[in-house]
Amino acid sequence: MSDIQQRKLLPGPIVDERYGICARTRARWKRDPKLNFPQPAVVIKGREYYDEDHLIVFERTQAVRRTAAA
Repeated sequence: MSDIQQRKLLPGPIVDERYGICARTRARWKRDPKLNFPQPAVVIKGREYYDEDHLIVFERTQAVRRTAAA
């Protein structure tokens, strides 16, 4: 089984739902180097799919930043 088959990939709209954002916000997050939002793992016919493991790392990083700022 290849690496791509073992990863759980989430489509962009599911990622938007996960964070309560819209597609435009996700596009801004991807362009913000300070935020370090994961780039799509794969794009198929213009549709972006994100590696769930990378999203979890992003979430944990954000939680640490919020804790450190408090």
